[in-house]
Amino acid sequence: MFTFDATTHRYLHGTREVQSVTSLIKAAGLLGPAAKFYTEESAERGTRVHQACLDLDLGNDICIGHDESLYVDSYARWRDLIHPIWTTMEEPRLSERYNIAGTADRIGTINGKPVIVDFKTGGVASNGWHGLQLALYDLLYDDLPPMIRRRIVLHLKKDGRLPQAVEYHADNDYSTALNLLNNRRHNDSIDNDARPQAES
Repeated sequence: MFTFDATTHRYLHGTREVQSVTSLIKAAGLLGPAAKFYTEESAERGTRVHQACLDLDLGNDICIGHDESLYVDSYARWRDLIHPIWTTMEEPRLSERYNIAGTADRIGTINGKPVIVDFKTGGVASNGWHGLQLALYDLLYDDLPPMIRRRIVLHLKKDGRLPQAVEYHADNDYSTALNLLNNRRHNDSIDNDARPQAES
């Protein structure tokens, strides 16, 4: 059984922990300067904002502090202007092929065109790793062929203004993503071969 523990941010396949998309990027040293801004506080803020945005889309009551609620207002401004149609919202996904897991914030369509969207409460990544992250999510949610979906990051504003929408187009995001996934699969294979075999 595949599960996601929201408290510890761990993906589990049975009792085995599965590496996440973001931790794969971090382990490869590709977060760049963003690595030092990944604090427990920022992670918890992101979790609260994501949950509040999900509650907004589901029509649930929103429970979040006033200051952080402005991030939700920022998303709402964009949503009400663009009118996306979401088919997947915050649904954890496991790729048994690549032995990796992750959770895309939103998948759906904008003006009839497939799109995958990620929310950020921070700024634009100077080294472009957000594009790589979305390429990995696109490969993870493989109901469509790669590179069909538009890849957009919404940088939600803490003052409630319209978010900055950054779209990623670089094809090499996918080649980098596939290299990371294939290296991960190769390393897993080596690890499995190195384990002692039970006597028959």
